Amino acid sequence: MIVRLLVSASLLAVVAMLGVAFGGPQESLSPQSVAAAPASTTTDGLDFSHGITDDAQPVNPDVEYHSGENKVWVSFNYRDHNPNTRVSYLVRANGTDYVWGRLDCCSGSSGRFAFPIERRNGSGGALAGAAYDVRVYVNDAEIAHGGFGVKGKQGQDNGDPGNNSGKNGGNDNN
Repeated sequence: MIVRLLVSASLLAVVAMLGVAFGGPQESLSPQSVAAAPASTTTDGLDFSHGITDDAQPVNPDVEYHSGENKVWVSFNYRDHNPNTRVSYLVRANGTDYVWGRLDCCSGSSGRFAFPIERRNGSGGALAGAAYDVRVYVNDAEIAHGGFGVKGKQGQDNGDPGNNSGKNGGNDNN
């Protein structure tokens, strides 16, 4: 019995020494250094309005617009922003990518910014009747999203490519 005990203890000692020799438990048990997460831009969400003030405050905030609306302003507060990062946006109308691009935003670490949503063909005129989904990104990471609607009968862009040729499909919104 004593021999069995000695053999078992010897076997355990050999296994433990081999584990230490090949980098066993010491690597997994030693504390690892951790890098701090980089600061990231935060917002209070998006505001939609008919206009803005000089300091990007919304004028006549709304989420529902009548047909004939030429422009909807999107504005937001931001903080903890690195001015060297890329800020971009994506607007979807009825689930389809509508307009997107880079924003010349946020020269400081905190503040307020606004940008307009206009008809995508660049010729001016009323926004298409649609449900709009707006997303803002910093270095391709979403930091804010929200939505608004424009009432209308003629489909996206009222005569631009991709519309429904003026057929209202039973939609009588004005």
